[in-house]
Amino acid sequence: MAYYPVMLNIEGKRCLVVGGGSVAHRKVLSLLECGAIVTVIAPEVNESILKLWKEARIRLIRRNYIKSDLAGYFIVVAASDDRDVNKLIAEEAGAGGVLVNVVDDGELSSFIMPSVIRRGDLTVAISTGGKSPLLSKMLRQKLEEILPAECEELLKKLGKARESAKEKGLPSQEKLKIYKDMIEDSELKKFFKNGG
Repeated sequence: MAYYPVMLNIEGKRCLVVGGGSVAHRKVLSLLECGAIVTVIAPEVNESILKLWKEARIRLIRRNYIKSDLAGYFIVVAASDDRDVNKLIAEEAGAGGVLVNVVDDGELSSFIMPSVIRRGDLTVAISTGGKSPLLSKMLRQKLEEILPAECEELLKKLGKARESAKEKGLPSQEKLKIYKDMIEDSELKKFFKNGG
């Protein structure tokens, strides 16, 4: 299966995570990091999820999943330890047009979550199409080691330069030269020159 890479704006969108363990917790954190409004449904949850609820960062419903739970959600993550429940969630999400990620089962998912590096607005996503999460993780860790810390600051400057160039109505070639010069004059010059 070939996945279409896309970056979704989920800020303010209602997202549901079904499950209360460590995998569910990681998924909750990644959704919160992007500004989603997160609900967790699980009869039992770990301390980390409970802490998020106590901090009023998530809504928590302590019971088993039921069919009507999907109503009004943009994304659902099926992270329960019951494969039958995860399959049911995937089927109902598909029928209802809700994006679904079933952890550890790409075939049932309408999307998969890549391994991600964030440096401010810079996001690097690494995916193996669900074939090897371990390889994705190892590649992410290696890229984190070599990706210069200066990327975040340079990106802020490039963003301001882009807005300024738009306002001035500069031609495309002139804009590209400005951006390229900024990158080549930055601390990242060594990174690109040495091939990372």
